[in-house]
Amino acid sequence: MNRQFHSKTSLRNYALLAALLSVAIYFMWNTESLTRQWSGVLIAIVLLVIVIVIERIIHTTYTITTERTLVIHQGRFSKDKVIPLDDIERIDRISRNRIGGKPLMTYLAVVLKDHTEHYITPKNEEDFIKCIAQRRKKTEEAEDC
Repeated sequence: MNRQFHSKTSLRNYALLAALLSVAIYFMWNTESLTRQWSGVLIAIVLLVIVIVIERIIHTTYTITTERTLVIHQGRFSKDKVIPLDDIERIDRISRNRIGGKPLMTYLAVVLKDHTEHYITPKNEEDFIKCIAQRRKKTEEAEDC
């Protein structure tokens, strides 16, 4: 049975959306600086980027399959990344931007044997790491996760 983990949202995602929205509102109110045609094109481009960002925030999932692969799905507008579990060398927990000793955001760095890294943010990090460890052992023992 496949096990799916959803991505957690961060303050950085909301800050990016707020910045893009403020740029779109600026272009709507200040059409005198550019011609109306260019202002409309810029507004459409910014709104399209907002839709893509929202799509990635909502639909990012990490699926551990019974075929012993990790599938990273980042929305409909991007290609899925398929990583065999046997290619994973280690998973490191990274926390950045500490305020008062508490991290603002923690994420996992999945390091592969060819030294490439994939940064992911599953909601339940402990279960994610346990499930990968169980699936890497043997498939008959991994059916519990």
